[in-house]
Formats: sequence, structure tokens, C-alpha cells
Amino acid sequence: MSAVLNTIDLVARVIVSFARFVVIASGIALTVVTTSNVVARYALSSGGFSFAQELPMLIFPWFILAGIVLAAHRQGHMAVEWLYDKLTGRARYAAFALAAAVSTISFLTLAYEAVLVAEIAGVERSPVLQLPNSLGYYSLAAGALLVAMVTIAATLGVLRFGWEHRVELNAQELPL
Repeated sequence: MSAVLNTIDLVARVIVSFARFVVIASGIALTVVTTSNVVARYALSSGGFSFAQELPMLIFPWFILAGIVLAAHRQGHMAVEWLYDKLTGRARYAAFALAAAVSTISFLTLAYEAVLVAEIAGVERSPVLQLPNSLGYYSLAAGALLVAMVTIAATLGVLRFGWEHRVELNAQELPL
């Protein structure tokens, strides 16, 4: 059992590292595309780059979902601190496990539905880059699956090592 939990923890750390990279890389890409388009609007007579509308629509879902993965790792997407503070012992763990189960099921359902919509949207192509419109939906499915996986890993860590293993949420910026 210990080997399974260690593997789950390793997978969660890999996913979190990947999510940090995606947040940084997609944030930089969004900034570069948006800024260069603004500069191009004023410097070129063409009014900007034709791809500047499509690329952010493809990149932004990855940026958002990677941020959600980071929040899930810190249990920030399912935090009900006011309830946890009122409960102790088994009741606290039960509420925590229930919140994790609801969150995990919700994100797995979202992933499934996103795949269904992606299959429908794959027929259409973007006007400039001619990319399938399903890309955004597949990114939603992949991100939702990663959130579910990290939620499970973080929950198992708390259930295995105790409440002290849970990350305390504060209203502050989180370093990547």
C-alpha cells in the first residue's frame, strides 16, 4: 500500500510541475501575442496580426486549467474552511473526503463532457490557422482530468499523514 501511495504522490508532483510550467509558458505566450498585436496595430497599416484572436483562445484554457491544477494540489478548489474549523476528528476527515469526492466526480464529469463536445467541434476549423476547434475542448478535458488526479493524491496524503499534512490556505499570492 505504501508503494501505491508513494507512486500517487510522485504522479501528483509531476502533474504540479507540469502545471507550473504551463502557467508560466502560456502566461508568457499570452503576453507576447497580445502585446505584439497591440504594437502591430499601431506600427503596421494592417491593423494587427490575423492570428492574434485565435492563439489566445487556444492558449488561455491551458493557462486557466493549469492554475486550477495548482489550486487543487493545495485543496483550494474545494476548501470549506468554515466547516473544517467547526469539526474535529472523524467528522472533519469525513467532510474533507466528501468534498474531495464531490470535486473529483465533478471534474471527471467535466472531462467526459468536454471530450464529447470536442468530437462535435472537431469538424470545424479556425478561420486563420485552420486548427480544429476541438483543441480548446480537449485542453479542458485534459485539465479536468489532471485536477481530479491531483485532488485524489492530495486527499490521500491528508488521510494518510493526518490533518497537519493539509496545506493551510491563506488569502495571499501563491508562488509558482
